[in-house]
Amino acid sequence: MYVCPDCKGQLRDWHCKNCGVTFGERSGVRELLSREARFASAPVIGGVYDDIYARRSQVWEDQGRTPEFIAYFTDLAATCSAGRLLEIGCGEGFLLEQLRAAEKFAIDVSAEALRRTQARTGARVSVALAERLPFADHAFDLIVSVGVMEHFLDDRAATAEIWRVLKDGGWYLALIHVQRTTRDKALQKLREYVYPHFRPLALLRWVGGKLHRPIQQPIQNDYTTESARILLEAQGFEVVRIISRSSEPAAPLVGPHVIIYVGRRRTALARAA
Repeated sequence: MYVCPDCKGQLRDWHCKNCGVTFGERSGVRELLSREARFASAPVIGGVYDDIYARRSQVWEDQGRTPEFIAYFTDLAATCSAGRLLEIGCGEGFLLEQLRAAEKFAIDVSAEALRRTQARTGARVSVALAERLPFADHAFDLIVSVGVMEHFLDDRAATAEIWRVLKDGGWYLALIHVQRTTRDKALQKLREYVYPHFRPLALLRWVGGKLHRPIQQPIQNDYTTESARILLEAQGFEVVRIISRSSEPAAPLVGPHVIIYVGRRRTALARAA
C-alpha cells in the first residue's frame, strides 16, 4: 500500500530498495516526506502546525468546521463512495471520525495532529505531502481535503498526485476558500457573531484567539471559484458539482468564500484527450 514518495517503489519495513532510504518516525508517527530540495521546508511547516495543535484543540471550528458542517460533508462524501478513503490535511481528525469508509488513511504535515487523529479514528496515518503521496497508483475510492489546497507547496503537483492515487471514476471532494476583500471578511464575522444571532461568548473566544498567539498559517495559494475549477480540470478531474452559498443556500458553509468542488477522476485516456 505504501510506496516511496519520490520513486514510488514499494516499501518493505519502511525501506525503499531503489533509493536506499529507510523512513523513520517523527514523535511516534511514520514520516514519509519527499527528499526533493524544493520540499525541504515541509518539516519546518510541520513544526509550525505542531505548535498550533499543541496549544489548542478544535483549532478550525471558527473557520466553519462546525458539527453542522461535518454532518453535511459526511453525508456528501457518502453519496460518492464508502470504499477506501484518504483525507489530506486531516488536522485533529474530527471530520475523519465521522466519514464512513471501509478503510481510512490520513496524511498531514503535523505529527501532533496525526497522533490525535489516530487516537480518535484508528486510521492509518503518516506525515506526508500531497505533492508526493506515499501510496500506490489507484489506491483510493475517495479523497477529501478541507481548507488544504490553499496551502499546497505546489498545487498542480499535488492535484496530479491525487489523480494518480485515485481509482478510475474515483472521487475528490475539495473545499477551498476563495479570495475575499477586507470588507467581505468583516461582514463574515458580523454574520458569525453579531447578526442575526448575537453570540457574545463565541465572539470573546475569537477575539482572544486573535490577541493571544494568533494562528499564522504558512503557504497560501489564492483562488477564485473559476481558477480552482480550471486547476482541477487541467489535472484530469471532471468537476461535476460546485457547492457554495449561492448555488445551495442550505449548505452550512461559513461564508460565500467557501466552495466545495465535487470532482471525479477521468481515465488516463480521457485525460490525455
